[in-house]
Amino acid sequence: MDSGLFLFGLLLALVAIYRRAWRRLRSPQATVRDLLRSYHAFERTGLPARESLLGVLTERSGWKNLPPLFLAEIVARFETKENVFRFVSLAESYRFDRAQLPAIAANRDLETAMREVALWLAEFGHRLQKEQSFKQAEFVQKLAVDLQPDQYFTNLPMAATYFAMGRYDEAAAMFRNGLAHLANCADGAALLGRLEAGANLDEWRARYRDMSAKCAHALGRRRDAAS
Repeated sequence: MDSGLFLFGLLLALVAIYRRAWRRLRSPQATVRDLLRSYHAFERTGLPARESLLGVLTERSGWKNLPPLFLAEIVARFETKENVFRFVSLAESYRFDRAQLPAIAANRDLETAMREVALWLAEFGHRLQKEQSFKQAEFVQKLAVDLQPDQYFTNLPMAATYFAMGRYDEAAAMFRNGLAHLANCADGAALLGRLEAGANLDEWRARYRDMSAKCAHALGRRRDAAS
């Protein structure tokens, strides 16, 4: 009986240890450490940074079966290993690499594929912004802007995040760029619906214009106080 209880207790302890170790292995920090080890292995062979990053992705489970041209475009648009690793870590944490990414990557039009990835990031960042998790929203929205720097659906949500954080100089530039592109886009209503279900395009445009005006007013007050 004592032996049986001991074995049962040992089994429970092993299960608890396994679960804790698995969570640690699957954490974003563990993912980044794994990516860095793989990157440095390629780097030591003398490959340039971009080719080393592409090598990391083409050997990684969940990414290696994606089209090489798609992976190369991801690496080219994110530019730095830090941005690539942030994106991979985020995608794997939310299983985007397995759930949606394969279908998106299958699109032969790389621009359309990049827009879909940026939209996923923009949607996620918008949810974080509405929860007032501004630092986390900024982290995600920066990645969206890297993929689609001249789109209203990446610029305007990030501008709103900067505005909420009191970073008015950065917000003002994003508002200008985003509103200019929103004025000339033909698919605004369709894309807006993905960011904010049931929202009206005219109301959405007016809200961002109002926020932009408040940002300009805040910058004006700051300049007056400094003079």
